[in-house]
Amino acid sequence: MLRATVLTSALIATAITALSAQNMARERALTPYRLGFEHMRAEAFDEAAKAFEVATQTDPTFEMAHYMLGRMHMSRKRFVEAVAALSEARRLYQVQAGRQFSNAHEAQRYRRDTIAEIDDALRQLQSARQTQQTAEYIRQLNDRKRQLMDNLSRGNNITLGVADAVPSYVTLSLGSAHFRAGNLAEAEKAYLESVATDPHAGEAHNNLAVVYYETGRYKEADKALRAAEKAGVKVHPELKAQITQKLKAGS
Repeated sequence: MLRATVLTSALIATAITALSAQNMARERALTPYRLGFEHMRAEAFDEAAKAFEVATQTDPTFEMAHYMLGRMHMSRKRFVEAVAALSEARRLYQVQAGRQFSNAHEAQRYRRDTIAEIDDALRQLQSARQTQQTAEYIRQLNDRKRQLMDNLSRGNNITLGVADAVPSYVTLSLGSAHFRAGNLAEAEKAYLESVATDPHAGEAHNNLAVVYYETGRYKEADKALRAAEKAGVKVHPELKAQITQKLKAGS
């Protein structure tokens, strides 16, 4: 009995030490992470990518840093590297979604930390040059923040729920990276995952319409385009006209 107690105490101590080391790594990673946003606002994408990469090296579990690194690779048209960074971000979110925390306090801390990281990203993005894509990203961040705050208010759930899982904007960006790399099948999977997580992800619906059009599925393309419009996305009139033309021709 005594030996079992000693072993349990040792395991708890090891877990606490590992958690403390991860928390310290995250604190150190925040400095290059925030620097990456400063470079991004100045559209210095090479420097931004370097800063976000340092953040991921400092804390390899930093989901948002991997995600932002992927976005910077996209801006630099380095799509293979973007797929790798965004896939890692997705994997890390999946790991967290399946995580069983040892107590409610630990789960709540993860949610609070994630909300703080979202607030960081929102502050930086709201001061950047506004585009339709940026506006959509801000909307998705705010939606995820609201979901996390709702879970936070419940207080006692030690298992992360759907709202804590892979954010729609991660799979949306991953789909775009695959699309730009020429892998339409993987792009479609990522876009479908994005709209499953967030049915209001208009850009994901719009991008699905493009994939369906490129692969000759014009009815599906029309349906996806209508979903994009319903979500408030301004669809490309030429794409809409081409889909309509194909449907009228009975393709």
